[in-house]
Amino acid sequence: MLIKLLGIEDAPLAIFLVLSISGLLAYFIASGLSYLLFFVLGRKRFHPDYVADPQENRKARFWGALSVAGNALFMVPFHWLLSHGYGHLYWDVSDYGWGWLVASFFLYLAVTETMIYWTHRALHSDFLYNWLHKRHHQFRVTTSWVSTAFHPIDSFAQALPHHLCAFLFPVHAVLYLVMVSFVTVWSVVIHDRVSLVRWKFINYTGHHTLHHWYYQYNLGQFTTVWDRLAGTYKDPELCYEDIPEGVVVRWQDGPGTLVGPRAPRPTDLREDMVALEAAE
Repeated sequence: MLIKLLGIEDAPLAIFLVLSISGLLAYFIASGLSYLLFFVLGRKRFHPDYVADPQENRKARFWGALSVAGNALFMVPFHWLLSHGYGHLYWDVSDYGWGWLVASFFLYLAVTETMIYWTHRALHSDFLYNWLHKRHHQFRVTTSWVSTAFHPIDSFAQALPHHLCAFLFPVHAVLYLVMVSFVTVWSVVIHDRVSLVRWKFINYTGHHTLHHWYYQYNLGQFTTVWDRLAGTYKDPELCYEDIPEGVVVRWQDGPGTLVGPRAPRPTDLREDMVALEAAE
């Protein structure tokens, strides 16, 4: 896809280089700007007592970059097939009409929401969690750098539904590229611990902050639909008091005041879950 737009030969190595370089640029620019805005320049407003941990941030960037590069490698066969006419991507809206373009967006969203929810839920099974997903949850208190800090296989497993859509039904190429790109931005947004938009239907930042804290809740991608249907929904408006100060941004005295003292050091999530269940 990007190969066609850039006019580069669609050889596997070229595809990998384009995907990895563009992915790394997107990661470091989006995460870097978010970190600069919320954790450096806007720290006093958004995370007042946040103290940067250089080692933790380096670890997050290492896994983030490794995830992007690994994901690019796994995506090569899919993009090679798409560039050679396999799959159902199209460029001309008139091929299927505007009605289908709108309908395909909602179908795309429904398919990816369903597949990613159940993939993410499977990644929280004991075996897959310890083998793959634990790398992401080692960052219990997140920053923008954690957005793509996954094991590469974990990252690709959660991205795979987006690529499969291009082989399951007709998808406009621009819609496909926009959705795949938006995932990177969305991942940054839900890890910065600042909930600027708080709509219960949307799996906004507060939901994902609870996910990192409680482990088995709020597993959805963009929405909370499957979490509500499958019993894994936890409302951030009702559960903030259960989390130590500083992990979330708390709104007090109206939307103009943000407070949130220093977050505690991350601890072992499994041990905390056992303790929490015992207390209940």
